[in-house]
Amino acid sequence: MRCTTARIGLAMLLLAHAASGAWRHAITAITLTSTLRPARGEWQAKGKMEFLWATPVMEYDGLFNEEQLCMFAKDVLEAWDAFQAAGQKDRVTNPTDTAWTQADLDRYNEKFFAWQSVTPVPMRTLETVWQAFVFAVREYVKQAEMPPLLYQRPNDAGTAIEWTTIDQHPNVQRGNGYCWAAVQANATHHDVHTHAGSSVAGTLYLSVPGDGGALSLNDPRGPMPPFDVTYRKAPRAGNLVIFPATLPHGVLPTFGSEPRISISCNHPGHWQNFTNGKVVFGEKTWETTMLTPEEHRARAAASKPEL
Repeated sequence: MRCTTARIGLAMLLLAHAASGAWRHAITAITLTSTLRPARGEWQAKGKMEFLWATPVMEYDGLFNEEQLCMFAKDVLEAWDAFQAAGQKDRVTNPTDTAWTQADLDRYNEKFFAWQSVTPVPMRTLETVWQAFVFAVREYVKQAEMPPLLYQRPNDAGTAIEWTTIDQHPNVQRGNGYCWAAVQANATHHDVHTHAGSSVAGTLYLSVPGDGGALSLNDPRGPMPPFDVTYRKAPRAGNLVIFPATLPHGVLPTFGSEPRISISCNHPGHWQNFTNGKVVFGEKTWETTMLTPEEHRARAAASKPEL
């Protein structure tokens, strides 16, 4: 709305009266302006509520039965054994050492992650877990009432990369490095990190000992109080946890010798649709109507019960 010269002049007149102490005249002028409104005029106001920086975390149980989980875990352990056999010389930081240090243990698991880019876990396991993960991501976006998940894929002609959504192309192909396995034991852990270049991350737990390290989810708003809040989710075999890939997270130590076995996946997409971006995940709009004092009195009188 633009302010006309007449409106500005009237406002200046009221301010001048008020400044000079002529409050009665100012009030009279304000009363006069209210009578300029239409007899049955109503004030229309619109409101909007936005939900910013939301962090939805979803858990899915029952995607696989115990027999399937054991088969997946067996494939992961076979890959782990092959990795150990191929990388004995990398166990320790100093080649002359014979004992592992805690730093060596964590570094060794990171090497297993890198090793899988060349020699991954058997495809039958990764592809099955990937399809379940993609299904769960679609449900995740739906239940969180998020905007459509954008991701890049080769176009149908195979000549270029295009942006699309999981609604338009729900059969998301698993790329190299989209899924990987982790085996943790003997006090190994994973420091807090994010998954750059992805939109949604998820972890499926295949086998979990009693002391299996918890998943640590850190407040994406930063470490300054009152936002420095950490949630810990205890792993359960068969449980799939899904969260924005930009949500800082880590894994607490698994102290015993029995391994904590899991497979994690990254869904491609635009991170700005999710946590840590100034994105409106949802909004509500409404309208309110303000009546004139006369109309309020008329409605109140009409609503009084007859005696």
